[in-house]
Parts: sequence; C-alpha cells; structure tokens
Amino acid sequence: MLRRLERVLDLRPGELGRGLLLFGYLFFVIGSFTVGKAVRDALFIDEFGAMLLPYADMAIAAIVGIWVSVYLRIARRANVRSLLMGSLGFFAINCLGFWYLTHISDAPWLTPVLYVWVGMFGVVAPAQVWTLANYVLTTREAKRMFGFIGSGATAGWIIGGFVTRYTATRFGAESSLIGMAVCLVIAGVLVDRLWLLRPLLGDGTQEEGGEDASSGLRNSLTLIAGSPYLRAIAGVILLSSWATAVIGWQFKAVVGQSTFGRDELAAFFGLFNIYAGLASFALQWVLTGRLLRRAGLGFALFVVPVALTLGTGGLLIVGTLAAAVVLRGTDQVLRYAVDKPTVELLYLPVPADQTLSVKSFIDTVVWRLGDGLAGLSVLLFANLVGLGPVGMSWVTLALLGGWLATAYVAQRQYVLNLQDSIHNYRLDAERATATGLDRSATELLARQLGGTDPAEVLYALKLLGAAGQHASHPAVRGLLQHQSGDVRAEAIRILDESHDEAVEPLVEKLLYDPELGVRTQALLYLAHHSRIDPLDRIERLGEFADFSIRAAMVSFLSQPGSHTNIDAARLLLDRMLEDEESRTRYEAARLLELLPDQFEDQIRTVLTDGDAEQVKHAIHAVGKLRKRTLVGRVVERLADPAVSADAVAALAQFGDRVVGTLRDHMVDPDTPVAARRALPLVLQQIGSQATHGVLGESLLDPDVEVRYGVISALNKLQELHPTWRVDPTMLETLLDAEILGHLRSYQMIGALLPALADPAPVIAPLRTAMEQELERIFRLLKLRFPHQDLHSAYVGVQSTNPVVHDNALEFLENILSPRMRTLLVPLLDSAVPTGDRVALAHRMLSAQPPSATEAVRMLLVSDDAWLKSCGAYAIGALGLEELLPELDALEGSTDPLLREAVKQARAKVLGS
Repeated sequence: MLRRLERVLDLRPGELGRGLLLFGYLFFVIGSFTVGKAVRDALFIDEFGAMLLPYADMAIAAIVGIWVSVYLRIARRANVRSLLMGSLGFFAINCLGFWYLTHISDAPWLTPVLYVWVGMFGVVAPAQVWTLANYVLTTREAKRMFGFIGSGATAGWIIGGFVTRYTATRFGAESSLIGMAVCLVIAGVLVDRLWLLRPLLGDGTQEEGGEDASSGLRNSLTLIAGSPYLRAIAGVILLSSWATAVIGWQFKAVVGQSTFGRDELAAFFGLFNIYAGLASFALQWVLTGRLLRRAGLGFALFVVPVALTLGTGGLLIVGTLAAAVVLRGTDQVLRYAVDKPTVELLYLPVPADQTLSVKSFIDTVVWRLGDGLAGLSVLLFANLVGLGPVGMSWVTLALLGGWLATAYVAQRQYVLNLQDSIHNYRLDAERATATGLDRSATELLARQLGGTDPAEVLYALKLLGAAGQHASHPAVRGLLQHQSGDVRAEAIRILDESHDEAVEPLVEKLLYDPELGVRTQALLYLAHHSRIDPLDRIERLGEFADFSIRAAMVSFLSQPGSHTNIDAARLLLDRMLEDEESRTRYEAARLLELLPDQFEDQIRTVLTDGDAEQVKHAIHAVGKLRKRTLVGRVVERLADPAVSADAVAALAQFGDRVVGTLRDHMVDPDTPVAARRALPLVLQQIGSQATHGVLGESLLDPDVEVRYGVISALNKLQELHPTWRVDPTMLETLLDAEILGHLRSYQMIGALLPALADPAPVIAPLRTAMEQELERIFRLLKLRFPHQDLHSAYVGVQSTNPVVHDNALEFLENILSPRMRTLLVPLLDSAVPTGDRVALAHRMLSAQPPSATEAVRMLLVSDDAWLKSCGAYAIGALGLEELLPELDALEGSTDPLLREAVKQARAKVLGS
C-alpha cells in the first residue's frame, strides 16, 4: 500500500515515512493557525472594524523582532529538536490561557493581544516546520516531497476551516482555542520522531543543527547583509509578505463592509478557507511536484506574483466582493500550493550552521516587517489619501512588480549558491585526497638527509628524483660532503641532471675524492657544464672510469675554441654508442642533449635503436635543438609508454611550427593509434589558436581515447583562454552521440545481467567504461557551457554525501535545457535504480531492447580492447556458437589479454 502511494507521489522508496511525518506536523500547525486566525479576525473586526487592522499588523511586526531575538538566544543552548518542541509546548499553553481569559474577562486589551499573538504564532510555528524539513531532507528529496508536504498545510487549512465553522456556530468562536492546544501537542510528538530521521552525512554522522555562540539577531542580520543570496531570499519574503498583506486587508475590508455579525464573519472566513483549501490541496497533489521537477524552481517563483497581478487587475476593474474573493483565493491557493514549497527550496543550499539563524530571522522579522510596511501603506494610502479597498490595488501592483524583480534575482543567486556549495566540496575533496608528493619528499628529506644511514639518504634522493624536484631542495647540495661515497656520487648525479651550475666549484674539488665513483661523477658533471680539458685533469689526478673519460673528451672536442674537432667527437661518440657496456651507451646518449647541433645522425641512431633510457635523452635533444627532420621519429615514439611523456614535451617545444605535421598525423590512419592518443596532449601543451582549431576538427574522431584526449585538451585550453570557442553545433552533435552511447550501455546491462550466471566479469568493466563515458559527457558540457562549474558538478554527483550529491543534481537541473535534463539527470541520480535507467534507455532510443546475443555483439565492436575481452568472455559463458565468426576476427589482435579471452571463449563454446 505504502509503495503504491510512493509511486503515485513519484517518491523514492523510504521517503514516504518522513514525508508523512512532515505532512502531519505541518497539518496540525496550519490547522491550529487557521482556527486561531479565523477566531482573531472575527473578534477584532466585530469589536474594532477593519480600519484598525493595520495597527495590529504593525504591532506584530514590532513585537516579533523581540520574540526572535529571545528565540535565537535560546537556540544557542539547545539543538533544533529541543527548540521546536519547547516552542510548541509554549504556544499550546498560551492557547489554553487565552481560552480561559476570554471566558472570565471582557477587558478591551484581550482581543488585540490575541490578534497579535496569533500573528506571531503564524509566523514562527509554520517556519519551524520548514526549518526541520531542511535538516531532514536533501535538495532532491525536498523537490520531490515539498508538494506533498505542503498539502499538509492545505489539509490543515481545510480541516481548520471546518472546525472553525462548526465550533463558531455551536459553541462560539473562542472555544476553538482548545483544539489548537491539542494539535500543537501532537505536533511536538511528531517533531521528536522526525529528528531521528535526519540523513547521514558522508562520514556516517547526522547534522545536529545547533547554532554557534555567535547566533543572535545581530549575527543573523550580518549574515544576511553579507550574502547576495540571503539578501535575495529576504527580498522575496519581504515583498511577497508586503503585497499579500495588502491583498489580505483589501479582502477583509470588502468583507467587513457586509452586514455579517461576529459569528457570521467567523463562519464566512471558515467557509472561504474550506473552498480555498480544497483548491490548493488539489493543486498540490496534481501540480506542485510536477511543476518543480519539470519547469524548475526559476519558473515556479514567478507563478504566484504573475497570478496575483492578474487578480489585482480584475479587482481594479470590477471592484466587487466576488473579485476580492477571487484575488484572495488566488493568493491563498497558490501561496500554499506553489509559492511556499518553492521559496522553502531556496533555503536548502544554505550552510547547515547558518540555516536556523537566518531562516528564523527572515521568516519572522523580515516577513512581519512586510506586514508592518503593509499596515503603514494602508494607513497612508487608505486612511490619509482615501484610496479605499479597491483603489489600494495600485499599491498592490507596484509591490507585485518588485516581487517579480526580486524573484528573478533569487533564481540566479540560487544557481550560483548551488555552484558555490559543490565547488567548495570539490576543493575540500581535492585537498583531502591530494597525494602531496612534493610535501612528503620535503618532510622525508628533513628527517633523513641529515642522518648517517646512507641507505635512508639514498632512498630520500630517489624520492626526489621520482618527484622531479632535483634542484628544488637545498639539502641536496649539502650531501656533497656526506661521509658515504655512494651518497656523494648520487648527489653529483642529481645536481648534474638538474643542471645546477652553481655547485661547479664544489664538484671540481671532488675530482680529488678518494672514491672512484665520486671522481667519475664529478668528471661527468664538469664535462657537461664547463670547458675543461679532461686529458689535463686525468694526467694530474690519475684513475677515472673509462666512460667518463670518453664522455669528457666528446664534450671537450665539441665546444667552440681552438681545440674544436667535431669529426673526432663524432667518431668517439659513435664508438661509445656501439660499446658493449650499457653505462657507456647511456652516457653517450646523455651527451646528445648537451652537445651543439652537430650530431643529427647520432640522435637518429639512438631514436631508432636505443633502449628507453637512451631514447629519452635523444628525444630531449630533438626538442632542445628543434630538429624538424626528426619530428616524425619522435611522433612514432609517442606510442612507447616508457618515453611518451618525454616525446610530448619535446614536440611541444617546437610550437606552431609543427602544428601542420601533427594535424597530418592525427588524421593519418597509418600513424600508430597509441601515438595518435598522445597527440592531443602535445597540441594542448603548445596551446595556440592553431592547435585549438586542430583539436576542434578532431572532436569526432572514431577512437574513444583519442576523442577523450581531444576533449580534455580543449577543456584545458578553455580554462587558459576563455574567449576561444568550439563550434556549438559540433558540441551538441557529439553530446547527443555520447549520451546515446551511454544509454546503449544501459541497454547492454539490461540484456546481460539476467542472462549471465556470473555477470561481474562483464558488468564491472562495462560500468567502468560507462564512468568514462560520463566524464566525457561532463567535459563536453563544460565546453558547451564554459561559464558554469561543470567540474564541481561532476565531482558532486559522484559524492556519497547525499546533500552534496543532490545539490549537484539540482544545479544541473537549473542550467541544462529541458531535453538534456530529461536525458541526463536520471542517469546521474543515485536514487534511480538500474532497472529504471534501463527502461529510460529503451524509451529514449525508441528501439527494440537488444537480446543478450546482440549486447555481446555490441561489446565485440567496441574500440576498447578490454570490452572486447569481456564480450569474448560472455560468448564462452553463454555458449553463443553463432558468434564464433566474430571471435575468429579477433584472433589477430595485438592485445594479449584479448587473445587469451578469445582462446578461452572458443574452448568453452566448442567444449559445450
């Protein structure tokens, strides 16, 4: 039964329980207020007339500020649960007290005090319901449930009208106060239950909702004044309260001109509340949730002020009691059905530690300030200027214009505030998960470089080398005097590779070091960074390793001067490259990036035949010397993971001069696919408008990884150059294709999950591929909407914190087009089960759901070798003999994992 009701209300499993409790809480509060409001209006108009109502409204506005100040002081010492239950108990006791006083006293002050008290109750108690809802629900839950919860107010309004009409005619208006007290006690019990159902945060705890020591009226005002978003909310509340209070006075004044007596007035107001409540209740169940989900908060904010503008125009034209009833009915119906749930959504992105103080201030002081300003407006324009109830419509129209303007600002600020909240979460997450290698290496050096254990010091130096921070830490220079020869030699090598020439005098002294390894490294350093004659040093200093002497001779003969002999240097270098000792060949390769531009043949030799470490130095030489004749060789080396990063950096050094060549390789089918996948990074690092154009042309590349690299590179260039744009038509086309591909992945899951006995080996890789699809979609969205923080939205939808996750979804709903919102948001919502996503895929693709065989065939034609392997596994697991020809086509794959999967699948199918 409950699940059926959840489906009718479009709620997720488990949400109805909290929804019913909040519905009941609001029902009893609004029911009590409706009863009290009808009683106070009847008593006041009967005794004093409608023209004195503005004074009572101004009194409420003045007193409510004092009440809120006390309320916030109490909030410092109590959590939300205690505060709300205590407030309800206080109001219940007050109800009984007023009932008693109306029976024993005819004091003239009693009715005005009752009027003001009911007004204060009507401000504070309903606002507390929505405050608790902010703690109990996330943004997305609130969007689904606020319409249903708000119908509790309407139901309370309807039942309150019936109760008032019944009790007023039979027992007198004052007797309704006893029912108010009973309702408030029940509401307190519901608060206690609701407080236990707050959502878990990311760390498994629940928000306690207490206020910090700075909470108070002044602090609330400071928070609101300092936040454009909170100012916008306050503006909407102020102008809506001001406008509707004037409309309320117009309604009461027109009704007061009739011949109704006290009890008849109370009965009329009760009957009005019944019909208006029924209309509102119907709208809340039929319209509110759908309006918020489909049209969004931005549209919903304008519904009530636009409708009231039309109703006010009608009253101005017709000027009858019926027109006043229609205007007030429009206000009452739409304010509860649409405006109240919509405005309450505005509070959800507010930080939890600010919610109670700012919401209490806005929903009481600001709201009643609007009532007070409405009273002043009535005194000024009705009493002094003499406009009358109908003529006051001109004032109402001006206020409604201001309401529309502030609603526009509030909607924009809502989106910005959601963006800020998920952006701050992303920054916190990045700071928390950063590896901090540089910082770790620095801390390690601080502990270990000063130690006496050579093994620990060498380990620390290796960490520095891995982090690429050779010269950044001054402690490395100090190691030139370390007691261990191995440490001294390693320190020289690191300083040599980091091109730290400031230590040359210190290194030269180490030519006299007793350790051969230290002398050898010192000679290599000096050969690379100074113009010494190695033969002179060798004659004076004695033994050095052979490779260091030969390297020093090549360097010496290549330097400009009278001793220069390039031919001899080339001959020596060729012999080193042909040597059987790997260290000799390595040192020869290192020389290539340090020598002048006279050794192209040697560079080409190393690029062609050298091992990975040697090739790195040859690639560095190509980049440093800008050897365009060797660009093709370097592009080929992009396919080698061991040297790909070095090749990327070297090619980027050429700048725009090689963009045309790189573009040719991007579209050349003969270029190794691994090399093509690295080219977008090269183009990104060049970072010119020419490379931006080449990347834009490559957006539709059929290879998934190339396409991802292109999109990522364009994202980076967009950050650096916001004015550079990609063709929006192409982006829309690619977005559609990526989303449709993601939907097809869900179709495959829907077909394979029930067919496979053990789906994990296939479904897990497929889900990983789908995560990559989503990343590409978000990166494309960032290109399409460059001014929106889609990066933070992507991080937010992946969060396990339900508040952050729902804020990210809400942000997306407010910036995406309706079509994109319908397609994408359900695929991102963690509350949407896989079955519903599969059904959405079938619906959106408008095609017959694929069979398991067709799903496997989709995997086999994927660009991803891993997914092809999963498809081969599925063929074996399902015994799909009809797909053996597709397996035959994969046997020639260069991927060893895929070849093994094909072999096993064939064996299973033929064996069965």
